[in-house]
Amino acid sequence: MNPLAPGLRIALVEDDRLEGERIVEALRRQGHDIEWYEGGLAFMGEVREGRHDLFLLDWALPDAEGVALVGWLHRTVGRRAPIIIFSRFDDDERVVEALAAGADDYIIKPTSPTVLAARIAAVMRRAQPAPQQVLRVEAGAFALDGASREILRDGQRIELQPKEFDLAWYLFQHRDRLIRREELVAAVWGRDLPGSTRTLDTHLYTLRRKLSFNEHGFRLSNVYREGYRLEQSPAGADDED
Repeated sequence: MNPLAPGLRIALVEDDRLEGERIVEALRRQGHDIEWYEGGLAFMGEVREGRHDLFLLDWALPDAEGVALVGWLHRTVGRRAPIIIFSRFDDDERVVEALAAGADDYIIKPTSPTVLAARIAAVMRRAQPAPQQVLRVEAGAFALDGASREILRDGQRIELQPKEFDLAWYLFQHRDRLIRREELVAAVWGRDLPGSTRTLDTHLYTLRRKLSFNEHGFRLSNVYREGYRLEQSPAGADDED
């Protein structure tokens, strides 16, 4: 799907009626199909896998937090559609928390229809494979599928969060070379990320633990003040943190 074209199926979770009506009206004028839920429980009770192209979630709901719904979506519905968090909180801690949970973007309310359309287009563009993009990477015990966003190790599927998969995908595609920290952040988050050092380090720590690089022929090295390098190494070699 062309991310700039109308016709997206969007789930909106917003308890503020005036704000919800404003967003629904703006998105429908752009040709999108909107399902509006006024609470987290109603949303969780009705949403189904594969039904939506995009999720727009308010942070502060009467019966849930939007950031908690992000995790629920990943665990229960599966990760296929991008997620944008709306919030009136304009602080770095909230942005970092939302992105670390797996949201694809964070928008301060209220926002204009034109800005909202541009942000939606950006996350949809990042979610779609580029033309002729490599869709499968195989390296040693690991096989990564860019279309299904799955990673196998010795034929067994490893459960990763969305940003963890994005990091693994980029590292394996660019293995054996130094990848600077800012390059990794731009490739995975696609924006200037507040608290990027802490967020990136947290994700890489979890990725090391889940994939057990050093036990399967790879080493993820931390090059001091420079970045990271994923390279093949003898089994049993230690990662450099």
